[in-house]
Amino acid sequence: MPLLEVSNLSAGYGDAEVLFGIDLTVDRGEVVAIVGSNGAGKTTLLRTLSGIVTPTAGTVRLMDEDVTGLHAHTLVEKGIAMVPEGRRLFPRLSVRRNLEIAAYSKRARPKLAESLRAAYELFPILQERSDQLAGTLSGGQQQMVALARGLTTTPEVLLVDEVSLGLAPVMVSRVYDAIRAIRDTGMTIVLVEQNVGQALSIADRAYVVQQGRIALSGSGKELQSNEEVRRVYLGLEPAEEENQ
Repeated sequence: MPLLEVSNLSAGYGDAEVLFGIDLTVDRGEVVAIVGSNGAGKTTLLRTLSGIVTPTAGTVRLMDEDVTGLHAHTLVEKGIAMVPEGRRLFPRLSVRRNLEIAAYSKRARPKLAESLRAAYELFPILQERSDQLAGTLSGGQQQMVALARGLTTTPEVLLVDEVSLGLAPVMVSRVYDAIRAIRDTGMTIVLVEQNVGQALSIADRAYVVQQGRIALSGSGKELQSNEEVRRVYLGLEPAEEENQ
């Protein structure tokens, strides 16, 4: 039984439909990447899975429970957490306070001390800067806070949206090292990412989204090495691989 199962999912904004009949599964402990060109519907998919966008058709099941259309705060309680694009921290609060606020749910509150210890083990720099205002950190460090905040909700599955957006290449590498460390704890991750090479390098499996539909799926390695996939579905030329 998949940890997360999405069947015939459609969603959009008002009269503008963005997703059309999405089918995908995520097994426990997997990293599943969702890749595709700008405007393909990747972020809308994560927003629908996290309860920010209400689906117009289809079902979402978490641990075989139908959670379709539930509000975001209810889904957090059930175990779906999202690390949003742009981080969205509380810049005038300390690193520690940003993490503490994430543990608002009944699910997370009893485990706050344990979650903080785990976050600081994964991200030692955050323990060093736990009293520093989040808005004064570097972009890469802020992204680490956002990841740690997601983990503090004690999720079953962590949805991560555009983790490398706006970061310098050296910081992208460090953030992906952090994601690998999170993966190695056994956390299940669904990763939406424009940095195709990085995403596929870390993914157990991946789905290519094109114009709101699943165009292709396979292992990360299969999609990364398929030049036709890179050219047709991802809009990349072979020479661009070095820059991913």
